[in-house]
Amino acid sequence: MFSKIKQVIKGVISQRFEHWLKRRAPSRFQHKLSNRNIFILPTRFGFMYLFFDILLFLLGTNYQNNLILFLSYLLASLFITIMIHSFYNFSQLVFSSKAKQNCFAKQYVNFPIHVIGHKTHFDINFEFVQYPELKTKVKLAQCNIEMTEVILPWYANQRGIFDLGRVKVFSEYSFGLFITWSLLDFSHQVVVYPEPKRLPNSQNFLSSIENTENDEGTFSEVLAEGDNFSELKNYILGESQARIAWKQFARGQGKFSKSYQAYQQGSLLWLTFSSMPGKDVEDKLKFLCYLILSYSNNKQSFGLHLDLPTSVMSESAVKIEPNIGDTHQKSCLFALANVNNKAND
Repeated sequence: MFSKIKQVIKGVISQRFEHWLKRRAPSRFQHKLSNRNIFILPTRFGFMYLFFDILLFLLGTNYQNNLILFLSYLLASLFITIMIHSFYNFSQLVFSSKAKQNCFAKQYVNFPIHVIGHKTHFDINFEFVQYPELKTKVKLAQCNIEMTEVILPWYANQRGIFDLGRVKVFSEYSFGLFITWSLLDFSHQVVVYPEPKRLPNSQNFLSSIENTENDEGTFSEVLAEGDNFSELKNYILGESQARIAWKQFARGQGKFSKSYQAYQQGSLLWLTFSSMPGKDVEDKLKFLCYLILSYSNNKQSFGLHLDLPTSVMSESAVKIEPNIGDTHQKSCLFALANVNNKAND
């Protein structure tokens, strides 16, 4: 009971803090540090230093010892000076980063963060707030006036679309008495495609599913060589004499060569979820990912039909018409990454 109450209180505080933080440091491509978005607190060593200074002050006051009092005042002034110095080491820094990246599962994806300083800054550290267990802290020992690029990695443990939240930028410069930090929101998002998994040799043709609809069941593929005349092209030295357009040459119109093409009829190739072997949803998505990459590399036209059961689909089944090219490949891979994770439940 007590643990549940503690979790509820912690959740309410986190929501209030996030709401306040959105006003102080809203999501944007570029952030500039100032007194509005910089936070500073003593470290554990800083609190020990402060406790020791207060203890000296009490001893000096109790025994009316001016030397001890002078030492406590000196330590207190040094404490305040270091606090101001730590703040100015962090202020006026400008950070910018690309918002979206994509990768495959079980891989690292790198988010480059560009840093610009108005002077020399020291000990700048970066890490994702929501994923401290990944231990992805990156340290920039020194940042000069020119632009510096920092690569912040994130490990894609599973397929899906992830909002990575805020990046914590912090520093314990100087003397480690204070930690100065800021929580910056670049709207980092990563689309994690399924890990490609090769189909068993005996199952290689399960992806060759023809569309049974009469109006979409065939396609025409243009071949470079054939018997049908296509067009006249400028003659290139070394081409066969049989291709020369002699009629045009005799009329004095120039030297051209004839180009021929042929048209090959075939069936539209569809990759469907239900045709993949096995029962595990993730394995089927891995097989589809492998086939999408394979057909795209071979520049072969294909379509994608994710006909998952309606009980695990948040919306109607995804159907991407046959096509080729990088844009088509990314659309298909994004559809795989966007399959509801509840499909495995």
